[in-house]
Amino acid sequence: MSGRLTDPGAIGKPSAFGHMSIPSPSGQNSRFQKTYLGWDIGGTKSAAIIGNAEGKILDRAQWPSEVEKGPLHMQEQFIRHAEDLLRTFEVDALGVSVGGPINTLEGVILSPPHLPGWDNIHLRDNLFHVFGKPVFVEHDAIACLKAEIYWGAARGLTHAAYLTAGTGCGAGVISGGHILRGPNGESPELGHVRIAADGPLVYGKNGCVESFCSGTGVCILAHMRFPQRFGADVDLYEVERSARAGEREGLAVLEESGRALGDVCAMLVDVFAVQRVIVGSLARYLPALWLNAARKRMAEEILPQFAANGVEIVPAQCGKQLQDLSAIAPCVGCERDTGKTAFVPTPSVA
Repeated sequence: MSGRLTDPGAIGKPSAFGHMSIPSPSGQNSRFQKTYLGWDIGGTKSAAIIGNAEGKILDRAQWPSEVEKGPLHMQEQFIRHAEDLLRTFEVDALGVSVGGPINTLEGVILSPPHLPGWDNIHLRDNLFHVFGKPVFVEHDAIACLKAEIYWGAARGLTHAAYLTAGTGCGAGVISGGHILRGPNGESPELGHVRIAADGPLVYGKNGCVESFCSGTGVCILAHMRFPQRFGADVDLYEVERSARAGEREGLAVLEESGRALGDVCAMLVDVFAVQRVIVGSLARYLPALWLNAARKRMAEEILPQFAANGVEIVPAQCGKQLQDLSAIAPCVGCERDTGKTAFVPTPSVA
């Protein structure tokens, strides 16, 4: 019998859940290789993932997030798709990659700007009571950073940063081999940091990092700078297409955004002495001029000793599989993290 939610937050309400019995495997995954169920929660699309500790994606399902229908609907959608996958696979744990802010230690979602209604949602406990497996809820920036540490561009590095650069712009930082977190497991909310006196209003601020270094911000910036060329409803594809066509307006928007990204990367290098800054979605989607503008700006801004160390800005090496891998990476990470970064769920609801 499948698990069902009756309360989106389900705070302190174990009776709101039906416990789901997970079937035995049918031979598709070996018990000598740990296998995980993942949920990548995005503002536009979501996905349920089956993958293993070697970073191999075994199966997946994708569907529109329908964020306007709220957290209960979104959780029910995930459960339904997960049930289909679990008819074939047995899993050891469940990972979640979701944008912040969140309390990672307790797995509580704290009103992310792209997920309306996700206010104080105890997601870890909700999913634990449905699936009966350990659940690890992670900020998407750190989840992607972990994926790049295990299987991508941060392998072997002790100091690195990852920027989501997607719908929003979050950050994950590893320093001295340890992922940096706040006292409640928080990821640095870099997107909220103001870097200019003025700019698009994103994440509740004009001129913040997300104003310039996110897909949302780039679209608003395009309309702000060139309202005659880009309407208020401009999408990122139109800006990207304009730049690729060599239009002055599109090129100028991406140049400005790229320079801002370079300033952010320089700040990460100067503050944390990172060896590499890894950039997510936009680095793969936008023309090379965007990342090249960031590289040039960072080189102008960082201290000479860091430049001499060969610090660089690179696209995520996990490529198109990054979001899928980020959903299972928290499960792998829970076994490798040290100190107050082990997010072990308990049978009782806090």
